[in-house]
Amino acid sequence: MEVLTAEQMSIADKKTIEELKVPSIVLMENAARSVFGVFTKLKISKNNIAVVIGKGNNGGDGLALCRYLLDYGYNVRIYMLTDKDSLRGDPLINHNILTKYPAKIIYLNKNSFKEADFTNYDVIFDAVFGTGLNKPVEGFFKEVIKSINLSGATIIAIDIPSGLSGSTFNIIGEHVKADYTVTFCRPKTSHVMYPARKFCGKIYVTDISIPDFVVNETKSRMSLITLDNLPHLKLRATDSHKGNFGHAVIIGGSIGKTGAPIMSSMAAARIGAGLTTCIIPGKLNSIFESNLLEAMSFPAGDDYYFKEEDVSVVLKFLENKNVVAIGPGIGRNEDTQLFIKKILSLNNIPLIIDADGLYKIDKNILESGLLSNRTVITPHIGEFARLIGRDKNEVLNNRLALAEDFACKYQIILVLKSSDTIIATPYGKILVNIEGSPALAKGGSGDCLTGLITGLISQGYSLEDAAVLACFIMGRTAKILASKHNENTILTTDVINNLWMSLNEIRAYQQEPQRYRKNCPIAI
Repeated sequence: MEVLTAEQMSIADKKTIEELKVPSIVLMENAARSVFGVFTKLKISKNNIAVVIGKGNNGGDGLALCRYLLDYGYNVRIYMLTDKDSLRGDPLINHNILTKYPAKIIYLNKNSFKEADFTNYDVIFDAVFGTGLNKPVEGFFKEVIKSINLSGATIIAIDIPSGLSGSTFNIIGEHVKADYTVTFCRPKTSHVMYPARKFCGKIYVTDISIPDFVVNETKSRMSLITLDNLPHLKLRATDSHKGNFGHAVIIGGSIGKTGAPIMSSMAAARIGAGLTTCIIPGKLNSIFESNLLEAMSFPAGDDYYFKEEDVSVVLKFLENKNVVAIGPGIGRNEDTQLFIKKILSLNNIPLIIDADGLYKIDKNILESGLLSNRTVITPHIGEFARLIGRDKNEVLNNRLALAEDFACKYQIILVLKSSDTIIATPYGKILVNIEGSPALAKGGSGDCLTGLITGLISQGYSLEDAAVLACFIMGRTAKILASKHNENTILTTDVINNLWMSLNEIRAYQQEPQRYRKNCPIAI
């Protein structure tokens, strides 16, 4: 599912109206009808309803919605934050129709808005600004938004909570804090990425008759990962054997951090690698072997950490292997970091680099091309900030652009881990995964993800497809578990041992998509 900026959505609107000759008022009517459809299905108190209207098309959507609410007998009061003379086009048409209804319309301005008591309503619809806002809300409108937020009502935003911008995930000023948002055609940037996403509540994406081919013409490079666009899971032939599914290798471990490569190896095995081997410092080998039966181990050296002198034996072992991940629990010992650099530079098989495997990667390594066209890296925000030499807050505020630039410049698949994980590809495509749970906010999640990506690549998935599937599968599994158990208690090993839950769901959907695909609206 494409994610659009406000500008791209405007292009889609314009093409539909001007080239396909769909009247704009039809799109407005469809938008209002879709909001009403979502509203009727919500299990909330609906006795007293307020609709707060601005002067633009978002306000027009709200005015059209009011007719549906009134037609179906709801008790509605309409608050206009503009006078009739300021309305134009479709919003004016819908306003004029409402004036012929027995509707309670109240016109508010900076002198009279305090007369509105929003605390008396069960539901407040926000139809003030829409997606096009690009500067902070001020004055009268700011005070109205504050009043809406303090009302205690269930707040339903039409298209986007007023005060947020459709083209950025950053907070630009005072804004509505919605419980639900109903948006049209496709989600916008602010719907899928934090911090803006936090204030959209549960989001529904509805169809208003803008065709897919028109959306394609917006040339959006950003997509939300959903069941509809996941890479297809490969079916195993009935005469398969372990050699058909590759040999995945994990390099990791140091004193006190043996659990990390164990979890990565578990994840690689669980996701279906034919063979999984963990290369581990010699003195930690017995710990690994006593904790994981399904994976093999290859002890390297005679210490609790890797040394530069261990490189030759490891490189020999890596010959003819399908994929290698390096980093889980590997530590920052200076000798270990030299070991990592040599391993990266002296082999040419597909690579996944995570955690401390990234610690000493610098501009020289990146620009050398050693990692290009064969590498997935999986940093969290702090690790990525260090990698590119930027402040962490700067990365948070500009992570989409920085991720895209990095992946294209160095021809590397970047998996930038966060609550909204970004997968940036070398050709400028951005995929966002929001499937997940706070249950993953604990040590070991990154090790699991590394193992999943490694295990999928070993089975023949491309680097991009493996990264996309791994992020979605891990997040979806955690989400399912969190619906059944207290999310505080869910361990990374619980996620690994229950991967079948999300895999079965994905398989069922991909085999019979029409059976499992829900009618619009799509909840995200």
